[in-house]
Amino acid sequence: MNLPLLDQLIIIAYLIFIVSVGVYFSRRALKSVDEYFVSGRALPWWLAGMSMIASAFAIDTPLGITGLVAKDGIPGVWYAWSFVLGGAGALGAFIFAPLLRRSQIITTAELIELRYDGKPAAFLRGFKGVYFGIFANAVTIGWIIKAVWTVAEVAVPGFDPDLLLFGILLFTLLYTAMSGLWGIAATDLLQFIIGSAGSIILAIFAWNHIGGMENLIAGITERYGPASAAERLSFFPSMGTPFFVTFIVFVSLKWWGNPPPAITQRIISAKDERHASFATILFALVAFGFNYWPMIFVALTSLVVYPDIQMVEAGYVRLIVDLLPSGFLGLMLASLMAAFMSTVDTHINFGASYMVNDIYRRFIMRDASEKHYVRASQISTVLMLMIAVVIAYTLDSVSSAWYYMSMLTAGYGIVIVVRWFWWRVNAWAEIAALAASGLGSTLLSPKFGNAVGYWDHIPQLDWQYRFLIVMALCTVSWLTVCFLTPPTSADHLRKFCEKVKPFPTFWGPIYEAYPDLGWNPHVRRCCIHWALGAATVYCFCFGTGSLLFGNTLSGMALICAAALMGTAIFFTWKK
Repeated sequence: MNLPLLDQLIIIAYLIFIVSVGVYFSRRALKSVDEYFVSGRALPWWLAGMSMIASAFAIDTPLGITGLVAKDGIPGVWYAWSFVLGGAGALGAFIFAPLLRRSQIITTAELIELRYDGKPAAFLRGFKGVYFGIFANAVTIGWIIKAVWTVAEVAVPGFDPDLLLFGILLFTLLYTAMSGLWGIAATDLLQFIIGSAGSIILAIFAWNHIGGMENLIAGITERYGPASAAERLSFFPSMGTPFFVTFIVFVSLKWWGNPPPAITQRIISAKDERHASFATILFALVAFGFNYWPMIFVALTSLVVYPDIQMVEAGYVRLIVDLLPSGFLGLMLASLMAAFMSTVDTHINFGASYMVNDIYRRFIMRDASEKHYVRASQISTVLMLMIAVVIAYTLDSVSSAWYYMSMLTAGYGIVIVVRWFWWRVNAWAEIAALAASGLGSTLLSPKFGNAVGYWDHIPQLDWQYRFLIVMALCTVSWLTVCFLTPPTSADHLRKFCEKVKPFPTFWGPIYEAYPDLGWNPHVRRCCIHWALGAATVYCFCFGTGSLLFGNTLSGMALICAAALMGTAIFFTWKK
């Protein structure tokens, strides 16, 4: 397909702009490692929040949502909505954002040696730098890259998808390597606007094409039957449905964890604690409360319009090609580019931060100049992208990769939450949690089981049951190891508490020995804000969904409830 000239000009203008931004911020970003990776810790809340949203809205997001909706209907989106409760949502905004911002770290791997001491802490920091900073991060970038191939095969048939990918990655690498997080945050603002506009515009064209919500519901009913259609269009799964147990696992156990690395990077880059918290709650409201609904509608429309399509994730892209006229098509393709680039730039930047901060500077070259480390950061950015491209060739689909990464660290999120609140957690406990989670998820993986030859000889468990088994194994392992190994030294814990000022509730002997460290006494208020914050996002989310489905009264009631709870949070927080 040959793009009209207008669409080509829109895409070219977008690419020229983002590279210009990279050039503009390059001088500031290259001053130091702090400037390059955490913007000198000077991002205002609105820019940090918008950057969080843009980095979370990747090109794989609408494809992944389409795959989830095709499999389980709207309830399948609880794969994402459950994280409103966790580090990416209310828990991150009201509990973790202040703690992380006060820690003054660059990466979460660096937090290990701030929290623990000795050789186990050094080993764990290096391992997390490799495992989470490079491997898991490369898998994330890989499935995002895979989404580009899916889009290219449908949107521009006959054009070499590898060549297209190379061109986009070259532009992304150019401004990311030049400008670090400063350029990423600035371009993210534009990319958020373009990406959101493209998503909404496509939903509007899909609405007009299918003839509104009534025709969409009729089409889903015709395809799946009345009973199944009702389940698929519900916001919550019913008991007895295949997805119900998965839903329970997600809302009760899966959301446990610190904020994801991209969110954490913006939190520690914010001006202060309040800016960090405001940025995180802004992200939760927009990303979880609004952004998914246009994608959900388009995904449902694709299931009606293309009932025989083999790769359901490609239905989203088919609608772009079939429905959008020239001009709008260019804007939509630019929005998908923006979604792709705003996520890849973030991941290769913070992946490089792990390489430099937690591997190279910590274990290989400890006393070099700041200029040397900045150059190493630029080289690491290139290396991170190269590793991710190799990983991309091994993935099956976007949604399957999402589930794979969910399984890989089952149960580990609990210990990394508890370590902020309980003095007794040590480095050995985290090592045991990672080992048990990684080993258990691998042994229960169908791919690994088939490769080794034992999968057909054990009970064929669905994902949710395998997750529960791995989580139980992980929890028992780290608790056992925790009590069988010595705790972190009291003096090291004193320094940690003096810096991050945690809640004193479960810090026992450390609080008794050092009561004047500036502990945060507001644990009850923060927990209330966490509950109210999650309820606010959910009310706004399902209020928006209700309005979309024509339920005006319930939609407005939910949005008003969200506004009231948000107001209560603001004034009690300010006080």
